[in-house]
Amino acid sequence: MNNPSKEKVEEVLRKINWAQEILNSVQQNVNDPQIGNVLSGIAFIMNSASIDAEALYQLIK
Repeated sequence: MNNPSKEKVEEVLRKINWAQEILNSVQQNVNDPQIGNVLSGIAFIMNSASIDAEALYQLIK
């Protein structure tokens, strides 16, 4: 039986992972320290969102 909530969380996790891959690629090519700091902050927020989504996934699976 399909669980729409589980499927939605899986979709969110996939999107977060794609965005993290793109962000990591961009971070490796940035030389401006200010932009690097902003990207590090974004990476922190995305990691936090990923952890929260994974915890939610574990609750509903």
